[in-house]
Amino acid sequence: MKAVHENLNGPFDIEEDIALYGVVTGSATLCRRTRLILHGTIAGDLKVEKGAHAILRGTVAGRIYNDGGKVELFGMADAISNSSRDAVTIIDPGAHVMGKG
Repeated sequence: MKAVHENLNGPFDIEEDIALYGVVTGSATLCRRTRLILHGTIAGDLKVEKGAHAILRGTVAGRIYNDGGKVELFGMADAISNSSRDAVTIIDPGAHVMGKG
């Protein structure tokens, strides 16, 4: 897994396994069969494609769209939407979801 400590301009497609400690200044898409561990911030929305796995300890300022992946939220997000029967979303009791799903 690659560690990224920089700021990235969005929209940004995440096509390899990364641990992100920096900031995506727009929206991001976690592509199929990739893994993201977020310690930093995604300033826009996050789309999680089928088969992808997101462990979110940082902040998603926009909405998380789970299109069939696995999302584990420990940090903060504006809202979460599951748009597939395959979507698995786990929200830790200490996580903060600001809006409604």
